[in-house]
Amino acid sequence: MEIRLAHPNEVAAISQVLQDAKAFLAASGSSQWQGDYPNQEDIFEDILNGHAYVAIVDGQLAAYAAVHRGKEAAYEAIYDGKWQHKNPIYTTFHRVAVAEAFRGQQIVQTFLQGLIEGQKGPDFRCDTHANNLAMQHILEKLGFVYCGKVPIDGERLAYQKIKSKREASLYQEIAEDDRWMLGTN
Repeated sequence: MEIRLAHPNEVAAISQVLQDAKAFLAASGSSQWQGDYPNQEDIFEDILNGHAYVAIVDGQLAAYAAVHRGKEAAYEAIYDGKWQHKNPIYTTFHRVAVAEAFRGQQIVQTFLQGLIEGQKGPDFRCDTHANNLAMQHILEKLGFVYCGKVPIDGERLAYQKIKSKREASLYQEIAEDDRWMLGTN
């Protein structure tokens, strides 16, 4: 799996991944994302801000996530619980989705773990709808802990993970020009 920043020419492909996720959520009985959100404008904004990441598997766009670093007002307003640590800067994952063709292959789990290993800082947060049991399961498998609720589109369940030192050492970025040295050509 290749994990990288999304390109502007991938907006349509990312939009399709999000449409697949919307259909899956609807079939699961969740009202999450059943309106105009997220849409191509949101994706384009993520790309322009350097927040849009994709997972590429066998040359196909398999998953998408928006990665934001810094404080978020909704996350500062947590209720019915509290964050494990109140770090002043943290990384949040939003709009996490997998293409239908890659569902059930642990793509999202591998993708998020790669993002965690590749990001600075130890504090990672994510929220999800109460009916999105698949995302809750993935977060728990990755070591995220339920911390309370945040006021996003009504109410969302808030999760946090504090990255271990071991996780920071696994990820390695390789420049295109250096791939030949690793025998990947």
